Amino acid sequence: MKTIVYQSYRGNETPNWLETCMQTVKNWAELKDFDYQRVDNFFDYVPDWYIDKSQGKINVIADLARLEIAKKFLEQGYEQTIWMDADVVVFDPDNLNIETTEEYLVCREVWLDTEDDKNFGEGEIFCTEKVTNSLVYFTQKNSFLDFYIYGTKSLVKNQQGRLSRLAVSTKFLSKLHEIIELPLFMNMGLFSPILMHAIVEDKREIIQLYQQTLKSPIYAANLCLSFRNQSHKGIMVTDELFQETIDKLIQTKGGMIN
Repeated sequence: MKTIVYQSYRGNETPNWLETCMQTVKNWAELKDFDYQRVDNFFDYVPDWYIDKSQGKINVIADLARLEIAKKFLEQGYEQTIWMDADVVVFDPDNLNIETTEEYLVCREVWLDTEDDKNFGEGEIFCTEKVTNSLVYFTQKNSFLDFYIYGTKSLVKNQQGRLSRLAVSTKFLSKLHEIIELPLFMNMGLFSPILMHAIVEDKREIIQLYQQTLKSPIYAANLCLSFRNQSHKGIMVTDELFQETIDKLIQTKGGMIN
């Protein structure tokens, strides 16, 4: 089927590790004979009122833009569209496949962390499962895309007070999943700073906790660019941490996480 994979990144600089991530996605698309496009004029697909209401949160703007662009590609004749976040690294391209009879997919999220008020090493580490849009997949006949666009616009339009950067992505999709059980793509991970630290330092107990929660192999991972150059739970999220995580994943084809 005629398929396009698309991504975007809008920032003052593009670190080398992020370029590596996007290149792995492009290479994967080529391996699967999919078209690939990097769309960086995201603001062109989002109405001005929505940008104004987004409170400067690029994530919220990108959440709507990826949907509007998917709709455009489907109207242009593509039978399938696949969005992946810019900070997704594909480390086992041969095994990463989207083989489904579903009309659309959003992404299962497993997040490894400590309690909000505890730094790494101070409290229990645990995993939570949610739903995210780091990968979204739509087919021509899907019944979800228009609803998701409507829901996204409505949530932002009616927001009172501070808007969470996850308002129309993880928070909305996770709540919706509790009600209607959305179809999920299960073979992508979401790596928190603590998990990336565990991978780089080979902390097996932490990695095994994540593995047990996954319950299925992963062939790609979202590396959470939003934490870049910040301290999270006592871990400084540097470009070196991202790069070393990527290197280990690619070298082992994810063997150390699966």
